[in-house]
Amino acid sequence: MSYQLALKFFRIAKDEGMMGQGFVWITAYGLTDIFDVVGSPALDVMNGVVGVEPYVEDTDRLQDFKQRWHEKYKKEKPGTKLNGPILSGLYAYDTAWALALAAEKARLLDSDFVPSETNNGSTDFERISTSKASEKLHDAFLKTSFPGMTGTFHIQDWKLLSTNYKIINVVGQNRKVVGFWTPGLNISGNLKTNADLYTIIWPGGTDKVPRGWLLPANKTLKIGVPFKPGFGKFIQFENGKATGFCARVFEEVIHALPYKVPIHYEEFGDGKGESNGTYDSLVYKVYLNEFDAVVGDITILANRSLYVDFTLPYTESGVRMLVPVRDQRKKTAWTFLEPLSADLWLGAGAFFVFTGLIVWFIEHRTNHEFRGPPASQIGSVFYFSFSTLVFAHRERIVNNLTRIAVIVWLFVVLILQQSYTASLSSILTVEQLQPTVTNLDEVIRRGDYVGYLNDSFMPGLLKRLKINESKLIPFNSPEEYNDALSTGRVAVIVDEIPYLKLFLSKYCHNYTMVGPTYKFDGFGYAFPRGSPLTPEISRGILELASNGTMAELENELYGGSGTMCPDKVDSQTSSSLTLHSFLGLFMITGASSLLALVLHVGITIYDNRSHLVGACSQGSWRGSLAILSKIFHEPDNMSNTPDTDETRIANVDPIVESPWSMSSHIIENFDSDTDMGSPAGEGTPGREVSNQDPGPPSFAYMHSEG
Repeated sequence: MSYQLALKFFRIAKDEGMMGQGFVWITAYGLTDIFDVVGSPALDVMNGVVGVEPYVEDTDRLQDFKQRWHEKYKKEKPGTKLNGPILSGLYAYDTAWALALAAEKARLLDSDFVPSETNNGSTDFERISTSKASEKLHDAFLKTSFPGMTGTFHIQDWKLLSTNYKIINVVGQNRKVVGFWTPGLNISGNLKTNADLYTIIWPGGTDKVPRGWLLPANKTLKIGVPFKPGFGKFIQFENGKATGFCARVFEEVIHALPYKVPIHYEEFGDGKGESNGTYDSLVYKVYLNEFDAVVGDITILANRSLYVDFTLPYTESGVRMLVPVRDQRKKTAWTFLEPLSADLWLGAGAFFVFTGLIVWFIEHRTNHEFRGPPASQIGSVFYFSFSTLVFAHRERIVNNLTRIAVIVWLFVVLILQQSYTASLSSILTVEQLQPTVTNLDEVIRRGDYVGYLNDSFMPGLLKRLKINESKLIPFNSPEEYNDALSTGRVAVIVDEIPYLKLFLSKYCHNYTMVGPTYKFDGFGYAFPRGSPLTPEISRGILELASNGTMAELENELYGGSGTMCPDKVDSQTSSSLTLHSFLGLFMITGASSLLALVLHVGITIYDNRSHLVGACSQGSWRGSLAILSKIFHEPDNMSNTPDTDETRIANVDPIVESPWSMSSHIIENFDSDTDMGSPAGEGTPGREVSNQDPGPPSFAYMHSEG
């Protein structure tokens, strides 16, 4: 365009409203210098226009040229308004110099100028011949390269090469340079380094990048909002504005776009507290072009996607069951037995008896507290071992081997006791909440009623799951959910996870989500098929999810408890302790007790080896067993207290035979009973001594006297 035609064009565009928001005008170099030629009239109608022009470095040589040009222009045209040489004038000046230099290099002669042949007025240029001078000038001009006023002058492919360009933005009455284009950096805010462009003010005075092709006729988007009285935290229409989680996410995405998208909300209701139709009907309004988009808790479904395009989902997807929970653990008179399993009770009891027997076997020879009548000794066995559960034993332990076994046993008892106490406390104080229903098959089998959210796609899903339509009851709010479940009107509520999480944020401790998750795509925004806004909004949703904004909005929606309320099925419960958990401890105490027993038997046999050798030399195994029985049955008086030993020694009858003779009589008596078969009633010296003193001293005492 000529400058005058371009000026007229932009005046008409401004009158038609095409120089306002939502429009972009980019001019090539041929019009960018219109401001230098026309001046203020062009600036008035081209506000916000972006143009490009070659970049000319402001050198001292150029400044000197401009000054000389000004002086010459004033002399030739005095009184004329002076604008200065424009860029095209500088290029013309450099071109004239290039022709002059080419002529000098061509060294033209008079003979080179041969007139062209005439062709009777023909306009066929292919038949017009040229002079030799033109050929020489052509070749020299193409090879000409020199530093001109605009930079290095060089022709390539009949085009003047320009290495750098500047990007100009018309702002008010000024032309602002907002960036450059260079071969190395491409578009950049700096000539030498990579940088962002300066802020561009677009038509209408906004700095947001217009995208007029997105919105036909640059109109405001008419957004449909569903009527949702029960779950207002998701979407609600108040005073001509949409509020709630769905609207917050949508507006966060819209505001993050690099261009402005005007929106206007309209509720899909009749103004009397009722909806104008189902969600399917609302989505279909987009297909009929009655709405430009739908913002709300609209689930992405296959049948709906036949008419509209959905953005990516911005909520958790899936459908689950909501059921009441109750404490499965009943408190009875026998609750105190529950901390330990039956096998652990039996195993612990067996080791109590086993440890008591080990202690009694080692101590009864040397400790008078473990002697006495059989009933008393049995009582000592059980009393000693079981008393370690509640208090320290009062019996005096005199054998080091016993002490080792008891210390290990007390360690096991301590752990068992603490574990029992902790488990019992948990059982008595912590509720073990379990869902009343775990799957829909159980609901179908019992014929229970099932609740769902009104105006949703749940009836179709529940029918596909073989649930009788007569057993379905619709509800509209979390309060109705709570009332129906608490009174038993319905056994379960089947709904989408976002609704259930919002419900649990208020009724967390009485209900839980159970069962499998039926896959659906969650909530999305509906746009007309092929709308370029759909991918833009989807990318914005992904950005919100990645920068943490989506998580913050969800915390506001669920009050911070949506993720803190765990499924009761997976919650921690107190189970009975089993024998397997304490098997290692029982193995340790059993091994230590058996080791103490083996060492005690070995030491005792070693201390009385002379008597056993004598019995074995006579070949009587029954006699050896009898001596062993005597050794491990009779007390070892040398190990008792001094007072007791002195008393026993003082009571010995002086006429009784010496211990060594008594030992011989006993051994002979066993031999005679075993080998000779002496008749009953025949007196023997051994029996006579036995009759005189029914309580013979121990072998350890006799060994010490010998």
